Amino acid sequence: MRRVLAAALLAVSILAVTSSAEAKAPPSGFQVCGRTACAAIDAFADAEPLAWSFQQGEARTGYYVPLLNAFRYVGSPSGPESAGALVHWIKLGQGVRTVLERLTSTLQPFSAPIPSLVTVGGKPVQDPASYLRLWSVGTPTYTWPPTGFTGIKVTSDLVSPWTDGAAHLSISRRGGFLMRDSTVYRIPTQLARLVRARASLR
Repeated sequence: MRRVLAAALLAVSILAVTSSAEAKAPPSGFQVCGRTACAAIDAFADAEPLAWSFQQGEARTGYYVPLLNAFRYVGSPSGPESAGALVHWIKLGQGVRTVLERLTSTLQPFSAPIPSLVTVGGKPVQDPASYLRLWSVGTPTYTWPPTGFTGIKVTSDLVSPWTDGAAHLSISRRGGFLMRDSTVYRIPTQLARLVRARASLR
């Protein structure tokens, strides 16, 4: 079974920076896929810089975001996906970027997802599409109030790094803080108030 990387294009923040030269190429290679076609990654020279290793027959899906030179995957790069595993956003080194730019040069990226439903604390918001903004705002912070966070759920017909089951968003119950995947961001207080009020973010 070939492994599939889905090419996506949407402005979001990058959470981590890493590189590795200790990966193993999957035995059957894997593919980078756009909306209508795929490009195979069969050569070790191409697969090795991606820092993923697989067991034979193990299916994995990640997302390459050309606009941000970023790669997103769930769980360990050398083990199977699992429910509740951490989401990783990796800023790519020049070697990986060169490989993926070449392989994706003729591919058409998937369209940005359009949320059909967004809930805050289990209740629907006004203007769901405006909530994609929450994936591109904020400054990482290591301090936030102890009052906790309220979950934000984004639903879309198109599976993407921002709408799949592993994606995580939550808003602080007080102040201007947003938890995105495994990182907390400081955001404008007025924006946080709009989210808690389930109002449009435009």
